[in-house]
Amino acid sequence: MKRNQAIVFLVVIAMALCAAGLRGEGKFSGLAFGDYYYVLGHHDATIEKANGFWLRRVYFTYDNTLNDRFAMRFRLEMNGPGDFKTSTTLVPFVKDAYLTAKLGRHTLLLGLIGTPLYDTLDEFWGYRPMEKTPVDLFKFGNSREFGVGLKGPIDAKGKLTYTVVAGNGAGLKSETNRGKAVYGRLNFQPRPSLFLELYADYTDTGVDSSVNILQAFAGTKGDWGRAGLNFGWRHAETAGAGSNLKFVSLFGVYKLNRKLELVGRFDRLLDPNPAGSKIDYIPMADNAKANVVLAGLGWSLNDSVKVIPSLKYVFYDAPAGGVKPDADLYAYLTLYFKF
Repeated sequence: MKRNQAIVFLVVIAMALCAAGLRGEGKFSGLAFGDYYYVLGHHDATIEKANGFWLRRVYFTYDNTLNDRFAMRFRLEMNGPGDFKTSTTLVPFVKDAYLTAKLGRHTLLLGLIGTPLYDTLDEFWGYRPMEKTPVDLFKFGNSREFGVGLKGPIDAKGKLTYTVVAGNGAGLKSETNRGKAVYGRLNFQPRPSLFLELYADYTDTGVDSSVNILQAFAGTKGDWGRAGLNFGWRHAETAGAGSNLKFVSLFGVYKLNRKLELVGRFDRLLDPNPAGSKIDYIPMADNAKANVVLAGLGWSLNDSVKVIPSLKYVFYDAPAGGVKPDADLYAYLTLYFKF
């Protein structure tokens, strides 16, 4: 562990020392967010009444425009364990490491790159420090991929854009099987106030097993704020047996004034999530359909610092067999900053 941390530290120092020798357009940036949390109630008695401080995520990023055609990004990430049980230090790992090349109006990406599953939805939602988007929260798929990607406009005005990625299908980890993954996304913004997205992917996860995801999103925004409707479907096949996981989500962000926003979201999980108990920071029952209610205030102290008090409430349907899980209630006070 210490050896890995030393290697990462040396890489960062080497990047800083050589930055002056590059074109001069390189820059370091980053962000961090963490919380004081209190679990007011929970279906898992070992988690109920848990409280404390944690740092949920840290990014440290270096970008450089190498010349008029090529650019690069290197990003480190650190996360807290988020399972209410593990006590450990934050360990950095490589989140992004890729080269981009301009091909006319299009961009080619090579290396450890982002998949098109999360990024535009994260940006439109705008409150990732408060909570992940549903497709991320419910652990549908990978946000990163070792592979190659291509993105750009389809029409002359750039209102219709595409992103395609092909890679190993192992996320941040190295390849361990012969299967591969393909990802595709279409974004359509006919006017500034309306945004539409369609997404699909397919991953061969091994012998007689595969996963494919479909997602649709529609959002609108204006001086008043923004709102969005999201649907996701994940189908997994293993040795001829299939399983489905579906959700529908609705959110709204209303601007109370220049620095204060009212945030609300409702996620309806239409199937029990077998990975529910492994969800970081907000573990859920894995034997029942879940309903997630988020409510908070976004207070911008300036362009780089935001405070977000929020409540997160999860209640469950009665499972097909067994006892209905008790509801979960969390209180969070989140601090977010970037540089």
